[in-house]
Amino acid sequence: MNAKRLSLMSTCLVLSCLLLMPAGWAEFKKRQKVWSKHYETPLLAEPRPLAAVETTVGFGKKLTIREISGTWLRVKSDEGEGWVFQGNVATDKPKLAPDAGWSKIDAAQTDTVAAARPLAPAAESYAERNNAGDAKADIDWLDAEADAITEDETVLYMVENQLGEFQE
Repeated sequence: MNAKRLSLMSTCLVLSCLLLMPAGWAEFKKRQKVWSKHYETPLLAEPRPLAAVETTVGFGKKLTIREISGTWLRVKSDEGEGWVFQGNVATDKPKLAPDAGWSKIDAAQTDTVAAARPLAPAAESYAERNNAGDAKADIDWLDAEADAITEDETVLYMVENQLGEFQE
């Protein structure tokens, strides 16, 4: 594996770990209103990652905190009640659903859609001067490497390293 690909892979791993962390680890309080951040946010029977799902709530649904246990929140919604990992909720109502914005890209919220678009001539020139001229090949390689990692391997890694909702 060449140094450029190793550097790209390391950067992607660091960014992935940062994305798994809830933004700011906000201070939550009982009776506080929060909003779900995913299309289907599971509300669990117990405050643990592999607990049974009581119900799910959609994107941007208002939840009321009933109880707090470490990084877990027992919440109530119109759909029901259950435990949710605090990284799955936001203190402010989210504006766009995940994967929204396929046709419009806000520079402050660049995503994979923006990263995959063709480079501007100035960016291509910069990439060539810095020996990074084959971005498509790098993205294809990165996609292939990511596809080789199974969901079970990801969960095991997160459990072993107490990341995300697997924190104690």
